[in-house]
Amino acid sequence: MRLLLWRRAPSGSSSTRWKRVSYALAAMLALTATATATPAIATAARLTYIAAAASTSATPQVVLARANGAGPRSLGPASTAVLSPDGVYVAAVGPGRGSPAPGSSLVLYSVGAKKPMRTLRISAAQLTILGWAPDDSWIAVTDGNSLVAVPLHGKARVLTTGTIAGASFAPRPPDRLVFAQATTLNAGAPVNLYSVSMAGGAPKQLTHDGLSEYPLWGPHGIVYSHEQSAPGTTLQLWQLGPGARTQAITNVTLSAPWTGLEPVALSADGQHLLANLVGTNDSQAWCIDLSTNPASEHALGAAGTVTIGNAISRDGREVLITEGSGTLAGDDFSKSTVAVEPWNGGLALTVAQHGAFASWDR
Repeated sequence: MRLLLWRRAPSGSSSTRWKRVSYALAAMLALTATATATPAIATAARLTYIAAAASTSATPQVVLARANGAGPRSLGPASTAVLSPDGVYVAAVGPGRGSPAPGSSLVLYSVGAKKPMRTLRISAAQLTILGWAPDDSWIAVTDGNSLVAVPLHGKARVLTTGTIAGASFAPRPPDRLVFAQATTLNAGAPVNLYSVSMAGGAPKQLTHDGLSEYPLWGPHGIVYSHEQSAPGTTLQLWQLGPGARTQAITNVTLSAPWTGLEPVALSADGQHLLANLVGTNDSQAWCIDLSTNPASEHALGAAGTVTIGNAISRDGREVLITEGSGTLAGDDFSKSTVAVEPWNGGLALTVAQHGAFASWDR
């Protein structure tokens, strides 16, 4: 089972519905691995990835390993999994209950201690992990058409109901979440950013242009995808800063099959931004240097391959990517690898064969 996320079709698209594409999963997973928070590392640097099923009848597994790929061990069946910011826990979406298992379940693994797996939430729908709070206290998920904050202990909180297009926790306490919500599933439907406190209260609307989605909360503001209609409909990267001031980061010219850029992760100082250039059944990991004016960009990965940016190190020097041939759709990761690549490009270190959709605490 490959988890599919709803992607909003740009208003210039001929589609009248949102499109489902499996590679969008990686961008969302990477939001949870963003390096904007700087918690104390309680364990050695580690990573997780989803390993290809051993047979057509088997289920993909979440694998935990050291950050260089050494010492891999399978934790259990999962379609997605994300390490907590301090590397103490792994949150994973696995099968639901029943035979065959309907729906899905959110489960928690302890990395260091020998504790049994805990089930945090069971749903008849497909759960999607959107992010960890920086203090490990909450996990943001979509459950059907609801955005839900699931605590490690206590009662889950439904934050809003509707069409969610990405979410990200603030990099440091107090725990706050920014999310994008569209009015309908239809192409061209207005979509805006909202923030909400985990302490309670109603969401607060941050943007009003109807063109803002896929937010990433960083140390200097919220980076997000902004739909731009001229000269063609594309998603460019903008930043929402103090005083609700918005600023364009990119203005790249794109052609088919590309539709635009989605932010993935930021270094701790907010100067190194990892993004994915996405298109129809395609993805390319991009590094964007925010220390220059204008920002400079370069692509990662070998030419002719699909690359998905998963995470960035806190110092911004290394990027975690999934690389493979084809579209990386479905459960077949036999032709994909997880690799660590220097920010400036160069020789990549393959840390896992036949795996995809990685996260780390580095």
